[in-house]
Amino acid sequence: MSLFTIGAEYERERQERIEQNRAILAKLGLDNDNLLKLSLKKQIKPKLPKPRVITENNGSGGEGEQERRRPSRRSERIKEQESRGTPKKIKFVEKTIIKSYRKISRNHLGRRIYGGRIYDSEHGTTCHQCRQKTIEEKVQCTNILEDGSLCKVMMDERCLLGRYGQTLQDARESGEWNCPKCRDVCNCSFCRKKKGLSATGILKHIAIKAGYNSVMEYLGDS
Repeated sequence: MSLFTIGAEYERERQERIEQNRAILAKLGLDNDNLLKLSLKKQIKPKLPKPRVITENNGSGGEGEQERRRPSRRSERIKEQESRGTPKKIKFVEKTIIKSYRKISRNHLGRRIYGGRIYDSEHGTTCHQCRQKTIEEKVQCTNILEDGSLCKVMMDERCLLGRYGQTLQDARESGEWNCPKCRDVCNCSFCRKKKGLSATGILKHIAIKAGYNSVMEYLGDS
């Protein structure tokens, strides 16, 4: 068999396969024209929309400034928030360890202990000097007022000793204890204010450091 005959036979078989392939594609509806269209669609890129040109009047009657803005989801979200009002800031709270405390019964409501003192708003008595309601021991004035009633001024030992140099024992042993208010030497903020004087503040340590026995002696010499 010559080379010419072999080449002709090969070309005939190739044309038969091409025709068979075309027949299969035609049945599937994928002829050469449709394939060409699909390939062209993939190659052609979609055109991006042109940015809008917004003209703003500057109020002077001249040409307005032109700004090109591209619409975005973020800008629309900001506009929506502005229309609703300023968004509230979310505060992030760190986790804290909560200490466990024993249950307080109803008999102990309003009671607290601080600095060695027991404060009780229900069962405590008020010291005239510091105005704190505690259950500490106090001494009450024995002076009889002009209306015939007993003076109700009471004072605890801290204030009595630091402010006037007396102890509860000294007041009891005297038998008749007249409070600083009845003696017109009270240096609490309320009594000083009635006299047109300013409050002294905490002077106990200053008075003792200066060599005085009490704030009353310190104020008497100052």
